[in-house]
Amino acid sequence: MLRLHPDTPPHVLAFTIDGTVTAPDMDDLYAAVEDRMEREGPIHICGEIHGVGGLTLEALGASLSRGFKLIGTIGRVKRYAVVSDVGWIKTLSELQGAVIPGLTVRVWPTSE
Repeated sequence: MLRLHPDTPPHVLAFTIDGTVTAPDMDDLYAAVEDRMEREGPIHICGEIHGVGGLTLEALGASLSRGFKLIGTIGRVKRYAVVSDVGWIKTLSELQGAVIPGLTVRVWPTSE
C-alpha cells in the first residue's frame, strides 16, 4: 500500500510504502510527481518505506511505462530522501543517486 502525505509544502512530495504496491498506487505516485513538477519546477521527494510486499504485475507495468516518460524531466528532482531499514531499498536508492546526474539521494534508518 502506498500513502501520499498531503500536508507538505508545494515543492515536496512525501509518501509511505508498506505492503503490496498496486497499479493504482503507482498511478497516484506518478501523478503527484508530475503535478509537483508542473507547478513548482525543482522538487524534493521523501519516501518512507517500511516493507514492500511486492509489486503487482500491473503496478510494475505502470511503473515502467510512466517512469520512462519522466526520464527527460528527472533533473527537476533535486533531492530524494529515503527512510527505510530494508537493505535492498537502501542499495537501490544509493544506486539511483550515483547514476542520475544532479540527484542527491540520502538514506536514513527508520530510527532517525
